[in-house]
Amino acid sequence: MQQVILACLPGIVALTYFFGPGILVNLLLTTGSALLAEASVLKLRKRNLAPLQDYSAILTGVLLGVCLPASAPWWIPVSGALFAMLAAKHLFGGLGQNPFNPAMAAYAFLLISFPVPMTLWPMAATADQLSWFNSLQGVDSQTGATALDAWRNKGPQMASEFWRATQSLSPLKPLHPAMLQASTYIALAWLVGGAYLIYKRIINWQLPLVFLATLLVYSAFLWGIDSSHYAPPWLHFAAGSAVFAAFFIITDPVSCATSVKGRIFFALGVGLLVISIRTWGSYPDGVAFSVLLMNFAAPALDYFTRPRVYGHNKPQSGMGSGSKKGEQKND
Repeated sequence: MQQVILACLPGIVALTYFFGPGILVNLLLTTGSALLAEASVLKLRKRNLAPLQDYSAILTGVLLGVCLPASAPWWIPVSGALFAMLAAKHLFGGLGQNPFNPAMAAYAFLLISFPVPMTLWPMAATADQLSWFNSLQGVDSQTGATALDAWRNKGPQMASEFWRATQSLSPLKPLHPAMLQASTYIALAWLVGGAYLIYKRIINWQLPLVFLATLLVYSAFLWGIDSSHYAPPWLHFAAGSAVFAAFFIITDPVSCATSVKGRIFFALGVGLLVISIRTWGSYPDGVAFSVLLMNFAAPALDYFTRPRVYGHNKPQSGMGSGSKKGEQKND
C-alpha cells in the first residue's frame, strides 16, 4: 500500500501544478474521511483499530482524490470517500472481501449523482499564467473542457474542423490547447509511477500491457474506419485516465481476477469497454464503469480459467463439472 501511494506522487505533483492546490484539498478530504469511516466501522464491529495501519483506507482516498476535479466542492470528496469505505468496502466484509474497486465505485456514484460539478475542471495553469493562482487572489478563474469531453460534444463536426477551431484565437474554442498539454504531461507522470511499481514488482506488467494494447488496437481500428468522427488513438492515451487506470486501478489484486489467464481477459475486457463507452456511451470517459462491469465478471473469469493444480497434467476446466466422468464419480 505504501509503495502504491509513493508511486502516485508524480501524478499528484503534475495535477497540482496544472490545476492548483484544489487537488491537495481533495486528497486531504478523501483520505481523512476514509480513515474516519474505517475507524467508525471497526468501532461498531467491536474490533481493534489495527487495520488502520495497513494504509488501505489512505490508498483508497488517494486513488479517489486524484480523479476529482480541483474545483469540486468539499462535500463531493467527503461523500465519495464515505461511499467507497462504507458501501463498496465494509458492506461486503472489509479488506479482501470487496468485489468492486472502492475508488471506482465511489467515482461512478459521484458522477451519476453530481454530473455537473464532476465535469467542471479549472483551466490548466499554462492557459493563463497560472490561472489557479490568480483565483486564490480573488481573480475569477476559468473552467475548461477536458479533451475527451470536448471531442464528445463536437457533434457532426469533422475532425479537421475541430482541430482547426482548437488552434484558433477564438475564446469559444472547443478545446484549449493548454488542457490537452496538461493532460498529456499528467499521463506521462502516471506512467513514471506505473514503471516504478513494475520495477518494484508490486504489480504484474501483463495487465497494463494488455489493457493499453487493447486501447491502441481497438481505437486504431475505429479511427481507420472513419478518422473524421472517431477519436485518434493518441487522444485516448493523452486525454483520459487510461494510463492511470492501467497501473493503479485494474491491477487491484482484490477486485481483479486471480488467475493469470483471468487477469489477461480482465484487462482485455476493460479496454474494450473503455473505448466502446467513450465512442458510443453517454459519458466522455468510461474507465470507472468499465472496471466495475469487469469486476462483475471476475468470478466467472476465475471459474473458467482455473490454473493447473500441482500434480495434475492440465488445469481443471470450469466446464467439466457436468461431464460423464464427473457424473460417474458422483454416482
